[in-house]
Amino acid sequence: MEVEIISIGFDGPNRVGKGTQCALMQRCLAKHGIPALIIRGDGSRTGTGDSPGNPESAWWRAVNQWLHHPKTSGKYWNVTSYRLARELVVWRDRILPNLVKTSPKKVGVLLIDRSLLSRTMVLRAMKVQDIANNLYPAEARLRGRKITPELVCPDLILNLTAPKHILLARLNPHDPKYEFRKRLIAGSCDWFKTAPDHIPHYLRSRVIDVDASRDPNLVFNDSLAILLARFDGLRGLTLSEQPLNCCALV
Repeated sequence: MEVEIISIGFDGPNRVGKGTQCALMQRCLAKHGIPALIIRGDGSRTGTGDSPGNPESAWWRAVNQWLHHPKTSGKYWNVTSYRLARELVVWRDRILPNLVKTSPKKVGVLLIDRSLLSRTMVLRAMKVQDIANNLYPAEARLRGRKITPELVCPDLILNLTAPKHILLARLNPHDPKYEFRKRLIAGSCDWFKTAPDHIPHYLRSRVIDVDASRDPNLVFNDSLAILLARFDGLRGLTLSEQPLNCCALV
């Protein structure tokens, strides 16, 4: 029996709740017996091996030593984007399908923390022209196959939005990356409103905006309702009637 893999991207500015929504969605899917993995789709990952979607990697640990430095060039973020794009294809086309084959339900969900919309942020900061046609240049390849937006674009991207003052209020001043996150919010928060305009036109219908300025449980229920309406393979999932414990999630 063929397995079905559904890929869902959660995108938006820093502190909008992407990680929280990924975790809540994974928990809901697991409750219904549906395998789900959370991976990073753009930006970086720690390589510390703290979760199945973040396996241990000496390369990623080394990269993160300098990646968040204020003077780090955008070209280095390009390198990590290409690496994450290659990893996404492996998770979606090989690792998760093998996991689903051992599950009673032949459907699996890949939850992607940041995707093409975040990819446009780096290129906008670098003042790249015609971003939609230059998301992945010729040198970005996967075993000889060129990485394209269509190859790595999730089946659905939920673009989480919230006003800048709310995002800034969610920052922890004691976070070692406080200044870095503050700069990201101040510099790119508004860009996500128009980010879909900078991906290929044939992929824009996959993007749906979700108001993430509200309680995470309300955001989750809205997100799940969108998934239920879009994917037949997720029929049987139910909206949360009880508040989910998401206070400790980021």
